[in-house]
Formats: sequence, structure tokens, C-alpha cells
Amino acid sequence: MNQRFYEVPSFEIVMDKLTDEIIVFTRQLVATLSQNHINSENGVAKLVFEKLKSFGFEPKIVGPKEHPSVICHIKKENSSKTIWLESCLDTVPSGDIAKWKYPPFEAKIVGNKMYGRGVADSKVAIASFCYLAKDLAEDRNFNSSIFLGFDADEQTGNFTGVREVVKHVPKVDICILGYQGINEISIGARGWLRIKIKTLGKSAHTGSRTSKGINAIHLMGKVINAIISLDLGQKTEPFFEFGSSLNISQINGGVAINIVPDKCEANLDIRLLPLQTKEEVLNKIKSKLDGLNIQYELEVLQHEQAYLTDPKNSFVQILQNTANEILDNKILLVASGQGSVGNVISKLGIPIINAFGVESDNVHAPNEWINIDTISKIFEIYKRSLIEFSKA
Repeated sequence: MNQRFYEVPSFEIVMDKLTDEIIVFTRQLVATLSQNHINSENGVAKLVFEKLKSFGFEPKIVGPKEHPSVICHIKKENSSKTIWLESCLDTVPSGDIAKWKYPPFEAKIVGNKMYGRGVADSKVAIASFCYLAKDLAEDRNFNSSIFLGFDADEQTGNFTGVREVVKHVPKVDICILGYQGINEISIGARGWLRIKIKTLGKSAHTGSRTSKGINAIHLMGKVINAIISLDLGQKTEPFFEFGSSLNISQINGGVAINIVPDKCEANLDIRLLPLQTKEEVLNKIKSKLDGLNIQYELEVLQHEQAYLTDPKNSFVQILQNTANEILDNKILLVASGQGSVGNVISKLGIPIINAFGVESDNVHAPNEWINIDTISKIFEIYKRSLIEFSKA
């Protein structure tokens, strides 16, 4: 096994040229902090902008000043199709540094692993997509145009960056997202419905002999039992055999131990399958709660519909066959449990590859890593697949 030794910030080149350049750029991206709620994406957006400009492309910065996204339309003369490559600029925070084996923003390479916050989610994708676009644009066998989108503010789940990118997207034939994972090709993702329910009671002294009040927390207990009885989290569909899910994830109520609480709030996270609609689920919840004869309020916090790309889509089939051949393994088509920017993009009716990339682990956890030995294989799979797709 070859050893790779780097010292930030020099980023020396020590391997074969293309793969090494991707690794070097990935390390630069990791070293440029873009932790959501801590850092702006300005630094990493500028880095990506300058890289694309150095390739002779004409990138643009779009969106708000503190959370900019980068787009770039690379038009090929007489192109038959347009390919959309999309990945996020921001990362989750590093968390407790003491839990990391190596500093989270040095992108240290040990053996075949590169460690760092955001290295898998999703800075290796940014680097790979930039160089893939360059390589394909220069390849006479590739007969399609490319649209690059690198979105800000992904990690909150608000997806404000991709909503800005979508405003600039031309008509495209396939969208590939920068989420990693080498053993499966994800072609869909669950949606989500996040709601706040507030129960309203009546305050009183807990020791009063005459005024018992109405305990809003007790009412919330009834609400929770009623919602759980609906089995909203027990649905399954093809590619979603792991099912839907329902979690009461936050509860807040009461102001003092000797006061009957007059208000209680609970936040619910419901993960939806393609056949479950927002309206259907809300109607079931409201109907059940109305039958409790209590005073409550319901507010929708967030919603995105689930999606699944047709497994018989031509690019899906090309990608799966190419991955099987190059990786010498049977790569399965699956759907993902967590949501993605694909939930937003799917509203455009575009086929989406939700996740397929390098071997990685510990995403959103200490010691996030990628296997750099898999970069060249994933690059080759995408390049060959897109060239074949452009001829179809």
C-alpha cells in the first residue's frame, strides 16, 4: 500500500496527475472552513470559482452574500444532452476536536484514508466534479453540455442554496449529486414532514384545593399516543423496504414545578415514502386529534416530498453496468433514508442519482474519512458512463 504524505498548506503533488490533482484540491477545500452556522461559504465558493476559471470556464457566484453558491454552464457545440453535477459547499461543524484522531481541517492522509470534516460530505465530490467537467469538456467522445452547481446552506436541511441554483438550471437530462458511497447506487430518498404541535391547557397552583387547572403536558401525552397509533412510520414500498418513520424528537412545556403547565410543544419528524403525501398525513393527524376533544395548534415547519428515479432509466442502467464492471462487484440500486437536495430537484421531473461515490465513513461524526484509492475508479465510472449516455 502506497503511503501519501502531505503537510498543510503546501498540498504537494506525489501521485498520478489527475487523481493527485483531485486529492490536492479536496485537501484545499477541507482546509477552507465552511461549517454551517459557524462559517460563511464565501471562502470555499471563491476557491471553487477560481478553480473553474483556471480551466477556462465562466463560473458565476449566485445567492446571498453570506451564503453564496457557484454555478457554471459549460456548453458544448452541437451537444445532444446536458448533464447536471451538483454538490454542497458547506459542512456540519467539526464538533469536539478531542474526539478526532487528526485535526479535522488538515485533511491528513494516513495509508489510503484522508480524514477531515466534510471530506466525504461533500468536498471530494466538488473536486471530482470540477475535474470531471474539465476532462469531459476536452474529450471528443463526449457530446453533451455540463451544468455545475455547488450549493450553500445544505446542512441545515433548508436547502436555500440549491433553491437558488435551480433558478439558473437549463433543461437537463440527468442530475448527479455529490453524496458518497461505493457499494450502492441510490436513486431516491425519503421525504420529510416536520410539524410542531402545541397543546393548550389552563394554569393553576399544583397545590390548590379548588382550581386544578388543565395540564397541557398531560394533554400532549394523549396527542403522542394518538399519533403513534396511526402507524405513519410503518409504511413500505419497493426500494424503501426500510420503511417510513415517525419520531417525536423535541418536547417543551412548563415553567415551574409547582405550576400546572398551560402550554406544551412537541416537534415531530416524519420520514415519508413516495406514496405518502403531506395532505394525506396531515389529514390523518388532524382527524385523530380532533377526536380527542382538546385544544391544540398545529404548524408545518418543513416539508419535502420523497422521490424515486425510474430504475429502468437509461443512465441509471449505464451507470450500474459500468460500476459492476470496473468495481468487479454487483452494485445494487437502492433508496436512501435521509433526505437530500434531490428532494428539491425532483420537483423539476429530472432523473437523479442521489448518491454514488468513493468509499467513506463517519459522515457527520468525528474522524470522517474517504478512501483515496477509490477516487480514480469512481472518476472512471462516471466518465465512461456519461460518454456512453451522451451517445445514446
